[in-house]
Amino acid sequence: MAGFATTAAYFEALADKTRGDDDRRKLLLEVAGFYHSLAKVVPGIPAGQKLDGKESPSRVLPADRWRARAEECRTLADCFTDEDTQRQLRALADGYDRMVEAAEQTRR
Repeated sequence: MAGFATTAAYFEALADKTRGDDDRRKLLLEVAGFYHSLAKVVPGIPAGQKLDGKESPSRVLPADRWRARAEECRTLADCFTDEDTQRQLRALADGYDRMVEAAEQTRR
């Protein structure tokens, strides 16, 4: 499993762990459904293909992956009207940004 399907499975696992908060569980399952629909359209990048001028994801540096995840979280936050969900997704994006900064400093 790779790409969007992996992300869908992640949100499903979070939903399975959520107890007593049906609204949060429902939102997590909606996010999982969104990623499942993306996985049907773009199941993954074929090996050897380029992504923004770079090799396939297996050769993309972790910082580049985390940068993409941060942007993905911000974009996803804009899809929700629930302020708590937006805040959590933006906080997650900020965490990915900090990981990018740390990875780039270790490369110097």
